[in-house]
Amino acid sequence: MKRWPTALLAVLFVVACGKGPEHAADSLRLAIDVSPASLDPRLGSDESSRRVQQLLFNGLIRFDGRGEPQGDLAASWEQTDALRYVFHLRPGIRFHNGRPLTSDDVRYTVESILQDEVLSFLKGDLAVIDGMETPDAATIVFRLKEPFAPFLVNLGLGILPRGSGADVGLHPVGTGPYRLKEFRRDQGLVLQAFDGYFRGRPPCPTIRLKVVPEVVSRQQELLKGSVDLVVNDLTPDQVEALRGSKDLEILSGPSNSTTYLGFNLEDPILKDVRVRQAIAYALDRRQIIQVLLHGLAREATGLLPPDHWAYEPNVRTYAQDEAKAASLLDAAGYLDPDGAGPRSRFQLTYKTTTAELAREQASVFQEQLKRVGIDLEIRSYEWGTFYDDIKAGRFQIFSLQWTQLLDPDVFRLRFGSGYLPPAGSNRVRYRNPEVDRLLIEGTRARTVEERRRAYSRIQSILAEELPYFNLWHKSNVAVLRRRVQGFTLTPSADFYVLEQVSLR
Repeated sequence: MKRWPTALLAVLFVVACGKGPEHAADSLRLAIDVSPASLDPRLGSDESSRRVQQLLFNGLIRFDGRGEPQGDLAASWEQTDALRYVFHLRPGIRFHNGRPLTSDDVRYTVESILQDEVLSFLKGDLAVIDGMETPDAATIVFRLKEPFAPFLVNLGLGILPRGSGADVGLHPVGTGPYRLKEFRRDQGLVLQAFDGYFRGRPPCPTIRLKVVPEVVSRQQELLKGSVDLVVNDLTPDQVEALRGSKDLEILSGPSNSTTYLGFNLEDPILKDVRVRQAIAYALDRRQIIQVLLHGLAREATGLLPPDHWAYEPNVRTYAQDEAKAASLLDAAGYLDPDGAGPRSRFQLTYKTTTAELAREQASVFQEQLKRVGIDLEIRSYEWGTFYDDIKAGRFQIFSLQWTQLLDPDVFRLRFGSGYLPPAGSNRVRYRNPEVDRLLIEGTRARTVEERRRAYSRIQSILAEELPYFNLWHKSNVAVLRRRVQGFTLTPSADFYVLEQVSLR
């Protein structure tokens, strides 16, 4: 593979330069690829922001590996009717500034979003709230405008003390296991253990997050010993190159993310479902996973990973079958003009980023589709340009990844006909009245089984109509120095697990 020399050169560079600086005995040092956009939980939606926010803040709830809600600041809760949720806070919780947490702080945090104290991406998700009540300091009551089963997903929002204002991104005060000591944008952050944390003071006194934009440099930092931990920020080739290091441990586990091919359903060629199905049958995902991803993924049959509570296994699947792909293209009217000759049935354009792995993946798609007579032109762009094109619908085919697939309501924003950009994330312009009806049914259902039935039917329809071809669920991968003890991987690669980590 093309990237092997890069990974090996990084190893040789470190060997030539020695072991590097001694580690700080009381500091856990992590390399991250970019600086957090905002430490304010109402504003930062990128992965780096989410990771740091999990160390500084707590929400009413958090989610376990199967996407099931668990109490965080909330000791318990109940849904008294279709429109009313009551949450009871754990006793004795304090903010980093010593103030006790009360239900009024929860109310303030939500109101600051709904009343535009800050312009938050979460406002649309919380707009279903009709009102809030705080009958006492430990109880918060939410009243909804209409039944909305996915409501709990929005309550992982980090809670702020009342009156926090708009400068939380620079001076965050939360209830989390760590408090902010230093933040230098594009350089890094220093966090200190919070002595008053309600689950007990974390074993590791200090966490240092270093921004290391270059993937090769992150590998070098690990080998030199100047970084202790990297999570999901190395290429599969680099992970393989590091397996032989006696100083490093590699952990991998299932994720709740999905990598997919998106088709522009308004395109004259791709609007024919037979063409989309032919593309799916033409691709050898097993080969890509084994060779390009070094086995660090599992084939997908739908958007939700197999261990999700709403996952439906009994749907149409697309194991590679070039003969079936060719037959579907013939049936769609795109006959092969010269059999095994060089001429193609038609040409499609595939957009991707300039990242090396993304370009290699595109080349494999190109090669495999060529065998069934499809000429795939690859165009690669810097991330900002690529992403703007996808949101604007300026594409035929692209590939991206969805992460944090916690609640099956993810189907609504991605496939609901009322959620085309910028109102939602239906980038492929999919429209199906039956799916729209089932999406509403899923949000208004009162029981888990009612929701499961609605989303099961949705998954079956999508597997037939194929607005996406879901490719694989990538594995989460952490590479850590052996002095790091107690680190675990969750399906969302959560950083709140660092509250349990110690150093030897």
